[in-house]
Amino acid sequence: MTDLTAPDCRPALAGSAHNRPSAWRRLLWRLMTCLACLLPVQLALATEQVTRIYGTAWGPTLANDGSGFYSDLVRLVLDGAGGDAAYIPRPYRRAKLLFYRDKDSCLFPSNIPLLLKGGEIESADGLVDSAPFLSVKVFVFSAPGTGPVRGIEDINGKSMAYAMGSRVPHFLSAAKNTNFIAVSDEVDKARMLLTGRVDLMTAAVPDAVFVFRSLGEEMPPFDPAYLLNDTQISITCFSTPQNLDFIRRFNGRIAQLMSGGQLLRFFLKHDLDPAIYLPAARRENSTLAAP
Repeated sequence: MTDLTAPDCRPALAGSAHNRPSAWRRLLWRLMTCLACLLPVQLALATEQVTRIYGTAWGPTLANDGSGFYSDLVRLVLDGAGGDAAYIPRPYRRAKLLFYRDKDSCLFPSNIPLLLKGGEIESADGLVDSAPFLSVKVFVFSAPGTGPVRGIEDINGKSMAYAMGSRVPHFLSAAKNTNFIAVSDEVDKARMLLTGRVDLMTAAVPDAVFVFRSLGEEMPPFDPAYLLNDTQISITCFSTPQNLDFIRRFNGRIAQLMSGGQLLRFFLKHDLDPAIYLPAARRENSTLAAP
């Protein structure tokens, strides 16, 4: 960078009033030259085509350090999708806040119908989903040694742990005198149920499969017929030209992984039944037995 204190500037600045204007003009010229040198760099940064994908981290299945089942899954797709994408796991609520604030970003795991159902958005305008690549179901689990929850009447008057930042209280707004307790980590939530600190907890599968497996515990009682949510996970993006191009490439990669069997093998590697968790393999009349 040009030295703005170069000796040829000093005599003019220290000279007569008649000389000062030309000295200032020379200084201004030097500044403009420096800015001209920096401008291409600034323009390159401003036009850098990187799609930011915020991951909602809150435990070992999607951790802040980028580890876990969900992160492995999305990277499997991203690695062959082409283009530039930055996968950025952040704590659950912060990831949601960053997504809604950053109007050209994406969110994972997500889908537009789930955001609408949870009351997080009023309209799908301006948003776009990728093709789904994971099926997820959300259940109510009861403490070991108790019966499964079969309806809202079994939730009334109970204490229930749920994922901090999720919309479980909204989904169960019809429950009466239920004490909803937000928990910031999925393992802590499971431990609260196992130790009797709460009567019930909500959890998604396959998430709960990994959590209880890591704790060396059997899955607690739940009724497969009583579902809070049955959804297919995508990446949700703001509908910008850059993101639409990313979604097109991402969907192509999903199709490639499905047709080539890599996605099926990914689920088998994690001891998950592809007929339950792989969207393309789901049967209309399939039911989920206790994992």
